[in-house]
Amino acid sequence: MARILIADNDPDALDLALLDLRLEGHTVCGASDGSTALELIDEFRPDTVVLDHRMPPGPTGLAVAIRLRAQRPDLRVVIYSNYQDVNLVREAAMHEVPFLPKGNLRTLRAAVELH
Repeated sequence: MARILIADNDPDALDLALLDLRLEGHTVCGASDGSTALELIDEFRPDTVVLDHRMPPGPTGLAVAIRLRAQRPDLRVVIYSNYQDVNLVREAAMHEVPFLPKGNLRTLRAAVELH
């Protein structure tokens, strides 16, 4: 099973994703924003990082993903967000970051299990 760090500023969405992936047998850790997620990377040492895109007031999920891809190219990073924008999805793809629509836990499970 994987070690998964999830960052989402919506506490209900974060709790649901954490519970679902925990029930699948993964070791999970949650963060309420992108800055906290970045702080937890060295301590938690995840295999996969799942990021919401909009997490005010800090950095966006894509900004965190780009930083993580540059620092740790082998780390799997996924954006899991309600925010749907063609340019955002295109930019995420340019950085080899899958973009998943939030709400489909089956898709999220499949994305983290590919690792």
